[in-house]
Amino acid sequence: MRVISLLIASLFCASSIASSLPDDPHLYVQGLAKIQVQPDRATIRVAISEKNKQLITAKNNVDGVMAKAIKLAKRFDIKSDDIHAEQLNVYRQTRYNRNTNEEVFEGFKVTRSLTLTLKKIQSYPELLQELVDAGITEFNNTEFSVSNHDELTNKLKLKAIKDAKSAAKELAAEFEVQIDKLYSVSFSPLSVPTVPYLRQASAMTMMDSESGNYKEAYNTGAITIDAQVYAVYLIK
Repeated sequence: MRVISLLIASLFCASSIASSLPDDPHLYVQGLAKIQVQPDRATIRVAISEKNKQLITAKNNVDGVMAKAIKLAKRFDIKSDDIHAEQLNVYRQTRYNRNTNEEVFEGFKVTRSLTLTLKKIQSYPELLQELVDAGITEFNNTEFSVSNHDELTNKLKLKAIKDAKSAAKELAAEFEVQIDKLYSVSFSPLSVPTVPYLRQASAMTMMDSESGNYKEAYNTGAITIDAQVYAVYLIK
């Protein structure tokens, strides 16, 4: 992994030197690598809201549900650092009475948001159900991810580099020219109107699959992680 990090760091240094295409004859190519993985963690964003004309009553009800939810999260082995309970939000709600032309006070709406990072993904369906039972009223969104995302990305960058090299050789052979040397490389597209050459088969040949620890009855599908590299080669 140290070798991968050093190689990627050196490529970033090279990309900072040259950010445009050269005047000399050249090839501009894109390398691409993808992988599909099953998620092994879920970031769950939920909330509780309560409406009552008595502010203290609404606050106490919301705090009570939030306390249950936090206790529940810990029972699912969610660490304190992965539990983020937001502060109270209080809104004074009114409605317009057309008959009296006055604003009528309807009550206070009190809300609190909670974000949980579940690292035992097989418990996700059960956790959702128990959050509902505890009184959580809003499920904003869930983001599925993999814990070794950085490691996978670094490996994909190396595959993308190999793909870019193959693309350059393929393009040079088709035009019957010889590659001289590497001019620049970057992990983001150059700010130029030219579109880089991308091998159409590369996305498929680089597509791998890794199985994850996820309950089949509640499968959200695979996550696609990809990496691109953009290289400019001088030709002769």
